[in-house]
This record gives sequence, C-alpha cells and structure tokens, in this order.
Amino acid sequence: MTRVAGAVMALGILAAPDAGAQSLREVFRQVNAAVVLIEARGAKGSSAAGEPLAVEEGVGSGVLISADGKVLTAAHVVQGADEISVRFTTGEPVSARVVASAPFADIALLQLAQVPPGVTVAAFGDSDALEIGDQIFTIGAPYGANHSLAVGWVSARRKPVSVYEDTTALEVFQTDLAVFEGNSGGPLFNLRGEVVGIVTHVLAKDGTATGPSFSVTGNVARKLMLEQRRGWFGVESLMIEGEVARAFHLPQPAALLVQSVADGSLADRLGLREGALPARIGELDLVLGGDVLLDVNGVPVSSTPEFVSAFTATLDRVRPGDTVTVQVWRGGKVVTLTTTAVER
Repeated sequence: MTRVAGAVMALGILAAPDAGAQSLREVFRQVNAAVVLIEARGAKGSSAAGEPLAVEEGVGSGVLISADGKVLTAAHVVQGADEISVRFTTGEPVSARVVASAPFADIALLQLAQVPPGVTVAAFGDSDALEIGDQIFTIGAPYGANHSLAVGWVSARRKPVSVYEDTTALEVFQTDLAVFEGNSGGPLFNLRGEVVGIVTHVLAKDGTATGPSFSVTGNVARKLMLEQRRGWFGVESLMIEGEVARAFHLPQPAALLVQSVADGSLADRLGLREGALPARIGELDLVLGGDVLLDVNGVPVSSTPEFVSAFTATLDRVRPGDTVTVQVWRGGKVVTLTTTAVER
C-alpha cells in the first residue's frame, strides 16, 4: 500500500506543472495584445553643415495601459529619439511621442497618435504583494523577435541606496528571466496577467549574453508616470568628474556632458547643443563637442546622491508657462539658456 500511495503522489506532483503551463498559456493569450514593439530613431551629433553624423535606431518593448493610448516603456529606449513607432500584434505601425520620463528610474510614458482596434489594455497589479519565489513572466522583443515569452521567478527586491526620482524611493525586482536587448521596457506580469513591473536592464559580465535581470516595480512606475507626471527633458548625458572634468576646465567638480538632444523636448527648446565628435575614453564611448550642463533652475550638477533628488524635483515643479533656466559650459565659458515651458 505504501508503494502504491507513493506512486500516486509522484503522479500528482508530475501533473502540477502541466496544469500551471495550461494556466500560463491562457494568461499569455489574454495579455499578449497589450504588449508592443517600440522602434526608436534619432540623429546623433551633427556636422558643420547641420547634417547628422549618425542615425541611431533602437528596438524595445512596452505595454498599453490605457484605452486612450498611453504606453509604458523604459526611458533609455526612447529618451534620445526623434521618431518613435509602436507596433501591436497586428503589425501596423503607430506613431508615438514621449509625454513623461524619469531617466533615473528608467521609466517613460508614451502617447500614441491613435489606438488600433482589437488591442488589449493591461491592468496594474499591486507589486508590493509580490514576494521572493513568486513566478512571473514577461513578453517582449529579444533582438527584435517580437511577442516572445520568458518565464521566471522573483529572486530579490532591491532598493538602490540614496537613489530617488523626485521624492520617490526607487525599488526594483531582481529576476532570473532570460531577457536580452529588445526586452527593455517590456511588462513584468504576475500569473493573473497584471503588470507588476517594467523590465529595465540586465547584468552581464565578461561578455556573457545575460545575467540577472531587473525591473522597476509597478507601483513605482505608476506613481512616477501616472500620479506625479514629470516633463520630458529630452537629453542623453554622461556625468563627468575628477580628471575628466579637469580636462574640460570646468568651473565645478562635476557636470553632465550632453550626448544627444531630442527634437521637441524641453532641452531642444532651451537650445542645448549635442555632441558631434565620437570618442573613447578608457572603456567609455562618448560624443564630444556638446554642451556641458552645469546647473538647472539653480540646482548645480554634482555627483552626489542628493543631486538626483534635487534635479528631478526641480523638473517635477515645472509647469506650462514657467521659465526654465540652465547654465552650460560652451566654448570655454559659462552660457545661460532660458525658455518657457509649454504643455506637451
């Protein structure tokens, strides 16, 4: 009798994954139409004649979160883009624009020009209820292979020390999902098909294809993008300090070297100039020749954790009609740029 009971128990254990797989198939079918492929295109640098030195094209993922066409994605997918195109499962391209961005959290909100018929709107879940060991999945476009499923587990919760967007402490999930270039911005789902995170990056070492993946929690993404909307600054930049800052003869210990400026952004209205000369310093690829950002609305750039909070807070306070003033290092001198913020 003991042997028979053991055999029955073993069969029961083996049957469980099939039931789980069936459930996951159903949930995937329910939410797949809410996931999008994002194609971003932007000019990088410009020649003396005003022609772009290079055109960068990137692919990422995103998720539709409202019936009026709002899409969540990762900020680095679209931050420097001049043109953004979104594709649903039906394949037709829809143009989109950035309406809010939180670069330090790596979250951005897009607005579609139109919403195709037959698409699905994803619902948020409570990411605080997700625990280590819970199963999750994502749908994205690894290396452009759109609507690919990856399944895994929550490995850890991480709170980057002294890293904030405005006054919101960042929190990320570490997972064992196999995600690659193109998965960035894709939704992290729980097994009910609710969005509990947005995929942002992967740790890779010594040329390995992938390591642990990280997603900003859904509650943080919802708070930053839907509850306290921040304007789109539209700059890709690099923090320079120490010997590099001294080589630029900067009037302060640290500053942000502008790499690219997106058309129509607040930075574009200010007249910030992007770099034009590709270079390599150590292991760092960068573009030289652009403005070096010293100060935004009275907040001096620094490499301290406090700067992150102060910088994002000052942007969060900007409303249409407000004056925005920045100081940049240009041509060996401090230049002040001013514009009036407009509604996007």
